[in-house]
Amino acid sequence: MQSPSVPGNGLMRKFILYNGFIELAWIVFMTKKARILVVDDEEQISEIICAALSSDGYVLSRAFSGEQGVNAVRKEKFDLVIMDIQMPGMDGISALGEIKKIDPETEAIIITAYGSMSTAIQSMRKGAFDYLHKPFNIAELRTVVERALEKKKFNDITKAIFSTIRSEELLSIIIDSVTRILKADESLLVLINKTGKPYIAVSYGLDGQAREKSRLEVCTRILHRLPVDDINAITLVDEPFNDAKFTDIALIGEIKFAMILPLMEGNRLTGLININRKRPNAYFTENDTQRAKVFGSLVNLALRNANLYRQLQETQSQLIQAEKMSVLGQMSGGLAHEINNPISGILGLTQLLLEKEERSTQSYKDLKDIEKAVFRCKKIITSLLSFARQDESLMSPINVNEPLEETLTLCAHQMELQRITIVRKSAEGLPMINADFQQLMQVFLNLLTNARDAMPDGGTITISTRPAQVGDKEGVEITIADTGVGIPTNMLTRVFDPFFTTKPVGRGTGLGLSVCLGIINKHSGTITAQSEPGKGSAFTLIIPT
Repeated sequence: MQSPSVPGNGLMRKFILYNGFIELAWIVFMTKKARILVVDDEEQISEIICAALSSDGYVLSRAFSGEQGVNAVRKEKFDLVIMDIQMPGMDGISALGEIKKIDPETEAIIITAYGSMSTAIQSMRKGAFDYLHKPFNIAELRTVVERALEKKKFNDITKAIFSTIRSEELLSIIIDSVTRILKADESLLVLINKTGKPYIAVSYGLDGQAREKSRLEVCTRILHRLPVDDINAITLVDEPFNDAKFTDIALIGEIKFAMILPLMEGNRLTGLININRKRPNAYFTENDTQRAKVFGSLVNLALRNANLYRQLQETQSQLIQAEKMSVLGQMSGGLAHEINNPISGILGLTQLLLEKEERSTQSYKDLKDIEKAVFRCKKIITSLLSFARQDESLMSPINVNEPLEETLTLCAHQMELQRITIVRKSAEGLPMINADFQQLMQVFLNLLTNARDAMPDGGTITISTRPAQVGDKEGVEITIADTGVGIPTNMLTRVFDPFFTTKPVGRGTGLGLSVCLGIINKHSGTITAQSEPGKGSAFTLIIPT
């Protein structure tokens, strides 16, 4: 089977299971032929079964007693065991019990000429999949074998799907599985991003961007037409090239039959799986639909688990950051107070010496450099104390546009001097938030100063506010975006770390954004950064009411 591919990189993916799983184990599972062990002391019956099933492509082995059957399972892995009950020595029921102890995942079919309801019940209790009476016809045997292997296949797929909670690995398993189960010529998993736009997360059988674009357009149109009253329903499209809704889509004639399987999280549509067949008369049957429904339930649950895992990781990162900030804040406060006293002494002595020196002397220039450096140290200490301070916030209901305007009043003239244009996009009727007016001004001033420093040759700062939903509460969203140099991608995750700065040495302390994060956390809000090198940065704050 061809490995799934992800649009955009043009590479064929090779799936690797991590965390102790064997490399390429999933690919081996997806391509291997089913192995069947026939255990019967009557050689003629054994030969008939093997002859019939080997023509269906299965790999057959034989044993002629219960003991031989158990020993064979100890040595090799089998998907299915077909077992006679009445055999010399260990009978079939006892052998089945031992086989299930060795490998509980092996399916079993019991066959006998001496069957009764009690033996059927006994074999089912030991874990048999089904029970057949002798004499049986080959068609009946093939049907039962196919059903048993179908169950085994679903069990293996279920195990594989739930063996990982890493999204990339999971998506690869899903697309491989659905391709195998539903005998697809093409399959693609389409997800919906935060803006509501569908995209292909992973696919099989799509060669080239033109084909990807074609199939995504089909899925997008179907997404828009899914019935609201039955959004969970599987959609079947026979010969879509004859359907007026799709005839204008390029390469649509390649698809003869399409199945759309919705993906849900609760009552919310999160995406779909599209399975296509290109062969004439390869209709999707009722059996295919039932398989798809079962598979869809497994996929929805697995994707939900992966999403919960991702949220857990994000929460863990936030907790680590909060703990780091708390510890550093406590340390910074003590250090700043200890350093402040000798720094004040140095500044006082320097200024006394300056009074006695002539302005034209080298000593005067050197002392002025010392004074300048001391003032910079005091500025850093002030930032440290601000960062460490745990004062009670003066919370009151405010409209967030008011501290924004106050902050702009303070820095508007400086922005004009540096040829920076301020664009305001303030929404009217914002919900009032319970916040500290002065602390929010400090946050806005830090963000505006950073934006200014990112545009030494001028540019535009866009400030927008709008209502936002924060869980079950109302809130406001504030975005401050610039057209500056941007932040390198590998540094973006570190911008809120204390003392981290992208500015040149001597231009920044690396505490501004840390202070912003601390203040916004006190307000039960969030602050996030987005940036693209050469195109600018945007900082978004969300504060609940």
